[in-house]
Amino acid sequence: MEFKRNTRSPGGQPDLAPMIDVIFHLLIFFMAFSVLYQTTMSIDVELPKAVSGSDVRNERFEISVTKDGLFSVSRKVVTPAELEQALREALAVNPDLLVLIKGDHRATVEQFVGAMDIVAKVGVSNIHVGTQEP
Repeated sequence: MEFKRNTRSPGGQPDLAPMIDVIFHLLIFFMAFSVLYQTTMSIDVELPKAVSGSDVRNERFEISVTKDGLFSVSRKVVTPAELEQALREALAVNPDLLVLIKGDHRATVEQFVGAMDIVAKVGVSNIHVGTQEP
C-alpha cells in the first residue's frame, strides 16, 4: 500500500504570527525604556520650595549640586574645572545660554555659591535657581 506524502512546495508562505509577536514585544520594550530613560536623566536633588517662580522651558544647561557638595551635569559628576570647561563649550555654541542651578536643600550655601561663582566666572548672565512648588 502506497501513501501519498503531503509535502509543501519550497516557495510556501512563512508563518507571520511569531514575527508579529516579536515586533510587538520590541515595540513595548522601546516604549517602556524611553519613558524610563526620560525620567532618569538627572541626579535626584531635593529642591527647596518656593511660593513664587516660573517654569523655564528653554534650552538650558543644568547644574545639580548634591547634598554632598558635588557638581553634576547630565547625570555625570564633574569637578569644578570640568564644569567650567563644559560651560565654556556650551556658551560658545549658544551665547544666550540659560543656566539652571539645582541645589539639594541639604547642600550648604557655600557649595551652591561655588557653582554660581563658576557660572559667573565663565560669563553667563542668564542664571536661574531651581525650586519646586510647595
